[in-house]
Amino acid sequence: MVNVNKLNKRTSVPASLSDQTNLAGAVFRGFIFDGEKVLGITNPDLGDWYKDAQNNYYWGGGLKLVENEFVDDAPVNDGSLITPQVKKKIEQVVNVFETGSISGKYHIIAKHADYDDPVSKTRIVQVTYGRSQTTEFGYLKDLIIDYVNRNGMFASILKPYISRIGKQPSLATDSIFCTALIDAGKVDPMMKQCQDELFDKKYFKVAEQWFKKNGFSLPLSFLVIYDSEIHSGSILPFLRNRFPTVVPAKGGLEKEWVTNYVNVRHEWLRNHSSQILRNTIYRTNCFKQQIAANNWKLDQPVITNGISVT
Repeated sequence: MVNVNKLNKRTSVPASLSDQTNLAGAVFRGFIFDGEKVLGITNPDLGDWYKDAQNNYYWGGGLKLVENEFVDDAPVNDGSLITPQVKKKIEQVVNVFETGSISGKYHIIAKHADYDDPVSKTRIVQVTYGRSQTTEFGYLKDLIIDYVNRNGMFASILKPYISRIGKQPSLATDSIFCTALIDAGKVDPMMKQCQDELFDKKYFKVAEQWFKKNGFSLPLSFLVIYDSEIHSGSILPFLRNRFPTVVPAKGGLEKEWVTNYVNVRHEWLRNHSSQILRNTIYRTNCFKQQIAANNWKLDQPVITNGISVT
């Protein structure tokens, strides 16, 4: 495991540590790989070196050796602490945030005035739906297109609405549309499969890319990033501008960045002009509790809204 902020990755053991000719990129704190010690290094000034399965070489001075610590769960992607077990836990916490259920309620519809209409400059009511609550003016259309293309049980009812989803007027008052969504989420396994794939592709993978690109490694960091993607659509730039800490990929401290982001997001939600958003500070309160408990690996239970996610 890399235990320095940044470590060079090389195509071979260099002639000296200052040699830049064989650089193949860099990895960051928390990066994990299966490696073997390189034997036969005659220059003691170079220290120990380790080679991974792709024949990349790493200086041992930037590594912490761990044995059999991550055997049970392979990483989602190489170099990540986000194992399938951790991914499931992260999704379960967000499911509780969104629907009050660990497994998520695939049939749940909410109707809130939370869409900022660019024409009228007002907030209008929209449909939000499913396990992690995708929105009518967001990815609901993608979900329904996929569901119809797979001939779901309620495809014939929902297909005529495809051209209307994401356009005004909202379908929040259309009882046929809303009832079909609810029924599909309740009884059709195909709708559940479509939702799982949509939330993974449109939200989890996007959060994962941002997480890795910016040098993060810890599960709690991923939870904070994923929740911001689900709830706010991104890691909000204007909130990042409210604190000086840079991301780990630029030399910042991961825990400091996450703590600062949670704090400014909490204050933004707490003081928001919209009561709907003010009501969601249970999310940031949960993160504050995990930070206080030093639950960065999410190996302790996460309790939110009276539900314990283990």
